[in-house]
Amino acid sequence: MPVVSHRIRYFLIALVLTWMALVLLTRPAHGAWSADPVQVHATTALCPAVSAIDDGHFGAIIIWQENTATGGLLKAQHLLASGDLDPAWSGPALVSDKDVARTETGAASDGAGGAYVWWMEGAQLYLSRLAAQGAVAGGWPAGGRAMGALVDADSRPIVRADGSGGVYVAWLTTSGILPAWIVVRAYHLGPANTPMGGWPGGGLTLGNTVANSENVNGFGIATATDGGLWLAYGSTVSPAPDVYEPGEVRVTHLTGAGVPAAGWSATGVALAAFRGDLLAMSPDYWGLAPPMRLAAVAPDGSGGAFVLFGDVQGIGQVVTDYRLQRVDATGAIAAGWPAAGLSASPAPGLTAYEGRSATLSLTLHADLSGGVFAGRPSFFDHATEYNFKHFTASGATALLNGPGVGATGVESAPRGDGGMVVASYSPVGPYGPYQPPANLQLDQSEPGATFAEYHPEPVIQWYGDIGLTATGDGGSILAWSQVNERYGIFAIRMNPGGIVTGVPPTPVIGAPSLRVRFVRGEGVHAVASFSTDQRVSLALYDLAGRRVASLASDATLGADVVLPGTRDLPGGVYFARAGDGTRVLNARVIVAP
Repeated sequence: MPVVSHRIRYFLIALVLTWMALVLLTRPAHGAWSADPVQVHATTALCPAVSAIDDGHFGAIIIWQENTATGGLLKAQHLLASGDLDPAWSGPALVSDKDVARTETGAASDGAGGAYVWWMEGAQLYLSRLAAQGAVAGGWPAGGRAMGALVDADSRPIVRADGSGGVYVAWLTTSGILPAWIVVRAYHLGPANTPMGGWPGGGLTLGNTVANSENVNGFGIATATDGGLWLAYGSTVSPAPDVYEPGEVRVTHLTGAGVPAAGWSATGVALAAFRGDLLAMSPDYWGLAPPMRLAAVAPDGSGGAFVLFGDVQGIGQVVTDYRLQRVDATGAIAAGWPAAGLSASPAPGLTAYEGRSATLSLTLHADLSGGVFAGRPSFFDHATEYNFKHFTASGATALLNGPGVGATGVESAPRGDGGMVVASYSPVGPYGPYQPPANLQLDQSEPGATFAEYHPEPVIQWYGDIGLTATGDGGSILAWSQVNERYGIFAIRMNPGGIVTGVPPTPVIGAPSLRVRFVRGEGVHAVASFSTDQRVSLALYDLAGRRVASLASDATLGADVVLPGTRDLPGGVYFARAGDGTRVLNARVIVAP
C-alpha cells in the first residue's frame, strides 16, 4: 500500500460534505438553462450509461442507456445552446433498435451537427452515427455496426473525430492467431459507414507489434493537426508463450490512410523502457492489458506530440508512476526536454497500485499555447482522486495539481479556450466512515468555477452515470442520470464563471412546434413556431378548461415569451395552446408549487 495515508483528511471531508448536503436544498428541474438542471428526459428507469458530445453549435447531443426488463434501449436527445430541447427531434431518438444490456457508451462529433456513438455489449464494441435530424444516418445498421471484441468487458475503446467528418476508432484485442497476441486494432470510417482517407475497409493492426514478438499493454491515440493519427503505446516482449520481458514506450505518426507519415515507421520511435512484464506478473491488480490505459498522446500544436506513460515499477508490489515526454515532428525529443522525460507524478507515494478501472486511464489535453494538461490518478489508503498537472511547452510546471475530482466515471474535455474541464460522480451514499456521499463533481482549470451536488444518506443510490462535453466556446455541458428525488436525465451548462443561468433561447422557425416551460420567479415561457410570418396567439388553460393567461403578438413567432400573470400560478398541470389562424398546437406544462 502507498506510504501516504489520508484517513483523517477523508473523514473530515465526508463530514463537511454531509453538512453541505443538509443545508442545501435540491431544486426541481425544468427546461432552458437556469440555476436548476434541465430535464433532458423523464424516466424512473435506471440509466447506467450516459455520454455527451457537442453539436458544433454550442449545444450537445446527450446519449443514455435506459434499462428495461429485457435489457435496455440506447437513446439520445439534442439539447440546444439555450438549454431547450430541439423541437425538430420528435422525442428521444433510438440509436439502436436492439433491447439489450449495455455497460458503456460514448460519442465523437461528426462535424455536421450529429454524432458517432459507440457502446459496449459485454466485450463487444458497436458503432453508429446519429444524424443531426435525430435518426440513424444512412449506411449504418439499425442495431449498430459490430466493430470487434475488446480484450475484456472492463476495457474501453478510444474514439476520436478526425476533423473532416470521419472518425478514428481503436481498441485492444487479441490477434486471433496462435499464439494470441494483444494488439491495437483501428478503423477510420466516414459518415456513410465506409472507409475514410484510404484506410483499408477491414481495419488495421497498428504498431507492427506481432512481427516484433510484442504484446501491447496500453495505448493512446489522438487526431494529428494534419488529420492523421498519433499513436503511443507500451509493449512487452514475449519470446515464448507466457514468457514476458521488458518492452518499450513508443510513439508514431500515421496518415489518414493508416500508413506511416513521412519520416516515420509503423513501429515508431522508442521513448523509454516499459515494464509490461511486471504487469503480467500481477494479474489480480493489473494483468497484461489492464483496463486503465497506461499511455496517452496529444498533438503539441507545432507538428509534434506529447506522450504521457506509466513508469511501471516492482519494488514489493507492482505500481506505476507517471512520466511526460515531448517529441517534435520528426520524432526527436523536443528541444530542451530531458531524454528521460519529466515526472508527472502527483506526489511521492501516490503511485497507482492497481489498474482495474478504465475510468482512471491516463489523459492528455492540449492547452492551445503549446502546453498540455496531464491527467492521472492519485491512490490513497482509502480513496482515489483524479487530477491534472499543467505543463508549458518548455516542460515547466504551470500548475502542479490542477482541476481534480473523484475516481468514478471520470470524464474530461478541453474547453476550446485553452482551459479544460473534468467531472466525476459517486452513485451511492456512504457505506462506511471513509466513503464519500453520493455526489456530482465538476472542476475546471483556472480561471474556472466548480460545481458539486451531494447526498449524505447512507447506501442509497442517487446517480447512474455522467457525460461531459465542452461546447467549443469556453463552456461545457454536464449530463447525468438520477434515480432519487429527480428522475431521468438532467444537464447543466457551465462556463469559467459558473453555472449558466441566462442564455437566450434559440429562436426556431421550422416545423410547427410549441415548447412550454415554467420558470420559478418568472412564469410560463412559450416558444411557438409555424414556419410562417403570421400573427401567433398563445393561451394557457388549467385542468378545468379555464383560460388563465393569453397573449397575441407578431413578436411571439419563434421567440421566447412569458405569458403575463403566470409568475404566481398555483402548482399543478396546465395546458398551453398556440395558433396562427389555421393551425393549433397544444402542450402540457407542470407548474411547481
